[in-house]
Amino acid sequence: MNLSPVVRKKRVYQDIVEQIKQAIERGEILHGEKLPSERTLAESFSVSRSSVKEAFSVLESAGVVEIKQGSGVFLLKNSTEDTITKINAAIRGVAVDIVELMELRQAIEGDAAYYAAMRGSREDVEAVYQAFGDLEKAVINEKVAAEEDFAFHMSIAKAARNSIIEKVMYMLSDQVLEGLSKSRANTLAAPNKSQLILEEHRMIYHAIRDGNPELAKEAMCNHLQKVKQRYL
Repeated sequence: MNLSPVVRKKRVYQDIVEQIKQAIERGEILHGEKLPSERTLAESFSVSRSSVKEAFSVLESAGVVEIKQGSGVFLLKNSTEDTITKINAAIRGVAVDIVELMELRQAIEGDAAYYAAMRGSREDVEAVYQAFGDLEKAVINEKVAAEEDFAFHMSIAKAARNSIIEKVMYMLSDQVLEGLSKSRANTLAAPNKSQLILEEHRMIYHAIRDGNPELAKEAMCNHLQKVKQRYL
């Protein structure tokens, strides 16, 4: 049975969204400003109006524009950085806002670290240690280490001994890995930043190893807050 690789082509609306993003980056569309009409964009891009409508719908769902019936489509007054981040997520097909995802992770993983320190078994703590070791090796070898980072956080979710927390983390895995890949790739470009982030993980592990729930929760929430700030 001869199989060929599946080549994923961009859909038309993604190209439209990408060009709108570039116009925003160039300052051709300002925050609060009205975007060109469906008809104008359809003619400019030589596409159907339905493709433009789909692009507008995606941007609205991503929290980038507001569609006012009878008035048009307006770019929301977010920061340029936040707008571009949301558009990039929409282009990649990420269904959740990365900042909102980080806030959800703070709520879930702060408690996960707390319970891991409180009731994690010796085997659980050893698994967290092994995951941290894998992350440390990846950082030393200057890898992006998104998968190792996620594995560390998953080991803590398992150590929390709460099946719902573990299931939720698995449900979020695609989005978490997407965010980690981008944030850690940016980190590699900054001197010594990877080592600083590794130390944040080390503090979390030490608090869990020492059986200190409050410190484990504080270290986790502090780490995730810094991840969000670095991403923005």
